[in-house]
Amino acid sequence: MSSQSTKTGSGRRAPTSVSDTASGSGPIQIEIRGQKMTIRSDRDATFVRSLARYIDHKAEELQSAAPSAPIDKLMMLASMNVAEELFEAREELHRMRVQLKETTETLVDLITQVEEA
Repeated sequence: MSSQSTKTGSGRRAPTSVSDTASGSGPIQIEIRGQKMTIRSDRDATFVRSLARYIDHKAEELQSAAPSAPIDKLMMLASMNVAEELFEAREELHRMRVQLKETTETLVDLITQVEEA
């Protein structure tokens, strides 16, 4: 797997993806549920390993609830759980931005009223 060193149209980094040719850092060893993999990424190796540990932890939680579940099913469920967390975090960020904008507008109105008084 390798991460392209380009950014997506939204300005975000391109995700790590499967590739035979890789730009970026050297090989990074990760392990998720006993499955070892060497990947390349333009991200810091410590960061990439922390992502792998997080996914491993999510899969471990699911595996403890369903010990006989196949690894591919566990990984699909772990992916869905992480995607749910991401979507919830994005929604919360949006709510916070809206609230910040409203609060800022209120403060600007109050400052304007004080200045005009």
